[in-house]
Amino acid sequence: MKLDFSVGMGRNLTISEVASHSKSAEANGFKQMTFLDQQNLSRDVYTMMTIAALNTSRILIGQGVTQPFTYHPSVTANATATINELSGGRVFLGIGAGGNAVRSMGIRPRSIDEYRNAVIFIRKYFSGQIAEYQNATMHSEWVNQKIPIYMAASGPRSLQLAGELADGVIFLGSNPEFIKWQKDYVEQGAIKAGRDPLEIDYWARTCIYVAPTKEAARREVASYAATAARNRYWYLQRKTPGIENLGEIIERAQPGLINEFKKIYDNWDEDFHETTDAPHADFATQRIIDFFHIVGPPEEICERIEQLGNIGITNISTTVFTIIDKKSMMNKIGNTIMSHFRN
Repeated sequence: MKLDFSVGMGRNLTISEVASHSKSAEANGFKQMTFLDQQNLSRDVYTMMTIAALNTSRILIGQGVTQPFTYHPSVTANATATINELSGGRVFLGIGAGGNAVRSMGIRPRSIDEYRNAVIFIRKYFSGQIAEYQNATMHSEWVNQKIPIYMAASGPRSLQLAGELADGVIFLGSNPEFIKWQKDYVEQGAIKAGRDPLEIDYWARTCIYVAPTKEAARREVASYAATAARNRYWYLQRKTPGIENLGEIIERAQPGLINEFKKIYDNWDEDFHETTDAPHADFATQRIIDFFHIVGPPEEICERIEQLGNIGITNISTTVFTIIDKKSMMNKIGNTIMSHFRN
C-alpha cells in the first residue's frame, strides 16, 4: 500500500529553529509540511513558510491551517502566492473555519456561507480572475497560479463544502469509523458538485509517536489529543443535521467516550492549547489518545495506518506540536513507519 506522509509544526518552534526542522522534514521523506497560524501562540505563519521555502528544495509547504476571518482573503491569497513563487511552485493553501486564532480574539464562529465565499474568492484570485468578496471586486496585478486548496473540515456542512471546492481535505483523528463518517460527507459534497471524489486528496491529521508502549507516548501526545477531544465535543453540542449520527457512531465504538470528551471541554484552558503538559491533558484517557492518535510500537502503528488506507485515506498527516524532540520523532517515523508505505 502506497501512502504519502505530511508533518505539521510551528506551534512552539522559535523562528531560528524553523530552517533546521524544515530540512529534517524533507530529509526524512515527508511529502508536505504545514505551519500553523495562531497569532497569539506561535510565530508568524508566512515568515515560517518563507524560511521553509528558502531552506528546502522538494517538500511542499502550506498553512496548517489559516482562516479567512482575521485577514482579508486577498491578503491570504497574495501572501500564499508570493511564497509559491519563491519556492518554485511548492506551496498549497491550507484553510479552515478558524480555531484558536479566532477564539482567542473573541470572534464568533462564522457561517458556512462566509467560509464558502472566502474559498471561492481565493480560488478565483489565484487564477488571475476578477473575484468578488463582500460586495467588492478585485484582481491581482500579478498572481495567475494554480495553487491547490486544502480545507480542514469537521462538521457535516463544512465536510460537504470541502467535497465541493477543495483539492484536498484535512480530517482530524485516526479512528477508522470516525474518519469514514467524515469522508462520506466529503464524497456527498463532491458528487453533488459533479466532481469525482477519487480526485480529492484525503488527509488524516493525527500524531504518530513511535515508542515501545502506548504508555511511553502519553506525556507528549495527551495535550494534542485533548485539543481534538475538546473540539469534537464542541461540535457534538451543535444542532447541525448529521451530528447526532456521529454521536451514535462514537458511542457504539467506544461507549462513554463522549463523557470523557466533556471532562476535557469542562476543564479546557485556552492558554495551554497544544502545549506539552497542558493541565487539561490530565483528562485525556488512553481511549481518547487512541481515538485521535497513532502511538506505540511500529507494527501497531502500521496496522492502524493500513486500516485508514483501506478506507481511502491518501495522506497520513502527523504533528509534532507537543513532541519534545521533534527531529528525532520525524526520523523514527521516516525509518520505521513511512518505509512500509512507499509501494
